[in-house]
Amino acid sequence: MSKLLFQRELFFPSVFEGLNICLDMVSEVEHLFNLDFDKSFALQTVLVESVENAFLHGNKGASDLDVRVYISISASEIFLEVEDKGEGFDINSIPSPIEGDNIYNECGRGLFFIKSLCSSCYTMGKGNIVRIILER
Repeated sequence: MSKLLFQRELFFPSVFEGLNICLDMVSEVEHLFNLDFDKSFALQTVLVESVENAFLHGNKGASDLDVRVYISISASEIFLEVEDKGEGFDINSIPSPIEGDNIYNECGRGLFFIKSLCSSCYTMGKGNIVRIILER
């Protein structure tokens, strides 16, 4: 991996106000690295979707449980890690929301967006850590 140009770790409770902390960080990154619209949109979307999933599915809405977000940026990629306190999940078991009867279900849409916008997305640990890599 090439030299890190930026890194930050955030901890916040599972409340939607925590998204403001993430969006503030995205704004800082946009300005520091002069991200174009597409990269900025991808970063904001994958971060918001993954943090919302951590709030709702991982921590099951329990505001006393924290979410951890780690971001690092090198010359070639943006790396995100979102961790919740939940039981974890198998990322490959979530059905595609654009196939068959799944089109009527809300489940899996956020993960579909994340996978569509990044170059890599996988889980670690017991499945409660999502790692996302965006090309810079």
